Amino acid sequence: MSAATVILIVVGSHPQAERDDRPLAYRFQKQLESALAAEDSGGGRAARTQIVTDLWYLNDPALVAAPAIALGTIHTNAAVAHLASRLPQALVVDGEYEIQLDRVASDPRVVLSGVDAATTARAVQVFTEKFLAQWIEAIGQTHSR
Repeated sequence: MSAATVILIVVGSHPQAERDDRPLAYRFQKQLESALAAEDSGGGRAARTQIVTDLWYLNDPALVAAPAIALGTIHTNAAVAHLASRLPQALVVDGEYEIQLDRVASDPRVVLSGVDAATTARAVQVFTEKFLAQWIEAIGQTHSR
């Protein structure tokens, strides 16, 4: 993975998202950076992470094309709503949360969406446990070319 690769964590700009999802995004960012460092294994090429709001993300074509993980509800994060119809479902727990991603990472974007703050946090936890390592590997292969 190129050192220039930036992985975005997209949170909503809605007050509820700022209250509930931004702290979750900061916790997830630490986990993501640890996973990226482990994947890098001393090569000095680990990707960077950046938390951005849905408004910045959706209004900048370069950001929309970048590897990104949008988290929150469809009601509080416009990026989640935008990407929900564009990505395949990887895991759905009806009435609770949904993880959407392209498992081969031809599309390097992910949606972690819950019905509320608690279920969004659960989606982040499950993604981290079940999909994160494979997703990092896939985007590393795609973005190192």
